[in-house]
Amino acid sequence: MKFRYKIMVLALASVMAVGCGGKKDGPEGQGHGGPGGPGGEAQKEATAVYADNPNVGTIRNQYTYSGTISPNEQVTVAGTVQGKVATVNYDVGDSVSAGAVLYTMDTSSLNNAVRSAEASLNAARTSLKQTEGGAVQTQINNSKNAITSCETAVENAKVGLDSARVALEKAQSDYDTNKQLFDVGGISQDTLTTLENALTQAKNNYTNAELGLKSAEDSLAQAQSSYDILVNQTIGENKESAQNAVNSAQIALDSARKNLSDAAVVSPISGTVLECNVTAGATLSTNAPFIIIDQSTVNVEVNVSEQIISALSIDSSADISVSTLNNSFTGHVTELAPGANSDGTYTVKINIDNSDGKLKSGMSAKVAFDKEISTNAMVLPRDAVLDEDGEYYVFVADGDTAAKKAVEIGVDGGSEIEVTSGIEPSDLVITKGQTYLTDGAPLNVVKINGEVVSE
Repeated sequence: MKFRYKIMVLALASVMAVGCGGKKDGPEGQGHGGPGGPGGEAQKEATAVYADNPNVGTIRNQYTYSGTISPNEQVTVAGTVQGKVATVNYDVGDSVSAGAVLYTMDTSSLNNAVRSAEASLNAARTSLKQTEGGAVQTQINNSKNAITSCETAVENAKVGLDSARVALEKAQSDYDTNKQLFDVGGISQDTLTTLENALTQAKNNYTNAELGLKSAEDSLAQAQSSYDILVNQTIGENKESAQNAVNSAQIALDSARKNLSDAAVVSPISGTVLECNVTAGATLSTNAPFIIIDQSTVNVEVNVSEQIISALSIDSSADISVSTLNNSFTGHVTELAPGANSDGTYTVKINIDNSDGKLKSGMSAKVAFDKEISTNAMVLPRDAVLDEDGEYYVFVADGDTAAKKAVEIGVDGGSEIEVTSGIEPSDLVITKGQTYLTDGAPLNVVKINGEVVSE
């Protein structure tokens, strides 16, 4: 290609030399038979222009929106323990890893609470053991002994009742026999009275024996009931109560230990410290001691029209430009609003890789979505394509003259435009100086594809 450019430069130089010679042959360019050389007409001065081959590549027509960079994640880190701050381990701008201890609280009272809770748990466990050990067995044995004693009393009462029955039957028989004798004058009144008194006493003794047996049986029933309650209810209830006390003491100890653990406040994410609002030795007085942001990736939200939202999907790509960085990035759609905002627009969130850390929260960004795209396209600067009554054309360097060529255009990318027909990639299209050219006008091509070829 450079060889071709050198031939063209030599040809242009020869043409210009001839032109200059013509001017020397006569005033006002009248050498060689009259004004302008042969033919007698005045020579036109060549227009200095730049020429370029069309670029072949990808061109896009995009919708552009403005947004603000925000971190992928932002968390406010605050502990549950109040009081005095013991240590602060990070400051604004420091990088932290998930689980890193950001600050710690004074633990004097927390340690005391743990020790107290441990003592309460030990006492509860001791009480629980008492419901399961020798003391319980002693209660059971005593209850069994009470049953045995009552059973003995019942047996004794039965024996006593039998004796009282025999004595009653004898006293009754003696009285009946002697009453017959008394009726025939066989015994005295005193003897009969004595026998009658003995019968009455025997009846009383029998009644008392019956009552004694009933009392002994009631005592046995009560002892058996007490034993059943002890074994089946009281011991179980005591054990359950003691176990509940152990459980409550364990919960209190776990809570005290958690408070002690929470005195070391850790970062839930890896990121950068955005704010540090605590000071070692001072009493904690804020609800936001630390704010951590994760900027390994960042987001930008824009509000787009109904036409755009329908053309987007999750993972659709977007071109992101940040003027303060003079750089461009590629992002991907991660969220699409399911409904419109009050102004009829739809919120779209785009995520951008920021592993190099260049993008900062709060930076202004431009987000561009593809409206049209053409690949393997012939692309020219937009100014190189001229428009006359809706007809598009370009000027092409044809040797040392301009050739006007009608073209058809495709995707308009703003600063560049696609030409779909009318020229070839090998054509040298005039990209500067073309505005006032006419078909066949003489040219002085100063630069070709950015390289100087003529002065």
